[in-house]
Amino acid sequence: MESNIIEQETVDTASPMSAEAVAAPAGTAKKPNKSLSHALQRQENLIGWLYISPMVIGILVFTAIPLVMSIMAMFYQWDGLHSLFESKPVGFQWFQSIFGGLDSASYWRSFGNTLIFAVQLPVCLIVGFFLAVAMNRDMKGVQAFRVIYYLPGVMSVVAVSIVWQNLFTYGGTIDQIYQKLGGGESLLLLSSRGGIAFTVNLLLVWKGVGYTTLMFIAGLQSVSPDQIEAAKIDGANSWTILMKITLPALYPTIFYLFVTGLMGSLQMFNEPYILLGDGNPDGMTTVGFVYYFFGQKNLGLASVGAWVLAFFIFIITAVQMFVDKRKREAE
Repeated sequence: MESNIIEQETVDTASPMSAEAVAAPAGTAKKPNKSLSHALQRQENLIGWLYISPMVIGILVFTAIPLVMSIMAMFYQWDGLHSLFESKPVGFQWFQSIFGGLDSASYWRSFGNTLIFAVQLPVCLIVGFFLAVAMNRDMKGVQAFRVIYYLPGVMSVVAVSIVWQNLFTYGGTIDQIYQKLGGGESLLLLSSRGGIAFTVNLLLVWKGVGYTTLMFIAGLQSVSPDQIEAAKIDGANSWTILMKITLPALYPTIFYLFVTGLMGSLQMFNEPYILLGDGNPDGMTTVGFVYYFFGQKNLGLASVGAWVLAFFIFIITAVQMFVDKRKREAE
């Protein structure tokens, strides 16, 4: 009996100690291993950088470095064949040439051509909007019409421009039809500044109206049918609904299309160049001016022309963003 009591006391006394002994290692195991956590974080960062490294390298090689070299080239007589630092420094000579010098008339004429070719943007927006309203309804064959209008937008710019060149050139299809209808002299659409402006704008509207229409159709899906139904009950006609409900709801779409469309129009090059060739003063755009002098190995003058255009686009875009911000704040 006495030995049993002594053994029981020994067990009771030892059990708390053994519990602490067991609990201590368990508590120690739950503490986070900071070195392991840091190693895993470094590994994740490394994997992330590896994934984005192609894009980072591409931006550095094809965007950042050329931009810096373009800024430096504005102050050198650089032909692009030799090292930039082996070229002769010319100070602000190329700026003077653009702003009142030998190449001033050519550059600002090309700048004016670019603005003339941008006339297609509001026309494209208006035509695309009314086509979207017409096709935003449940009628037979509407999907086929959407595809047909969008097809020119996915066609090759080179192929389309060559086809239009054959249509509108002297003695081309349009000219022949005009003469057979008793028009008399040839139209000479690609031989005068007005004819070139008309042909290029018509081509751009035909090619871009499909994309604009689809964007407007997508925007029209956000217009509340309940608002339209309530307006009809209140006696509003179709024109009132269009101006008071539909257009305000489409403002984000219109703003996006106008900003991106204007930026694209001011950087236009392919269509006029393919239609008219290199060096035509009536069809040369600002980017065409840059391309021409780049081909003439005058990278300094080409860089100044490009940066003047970039600064103009920046100002126009900043004004648009400011107006949009003020409008949203007013609401």
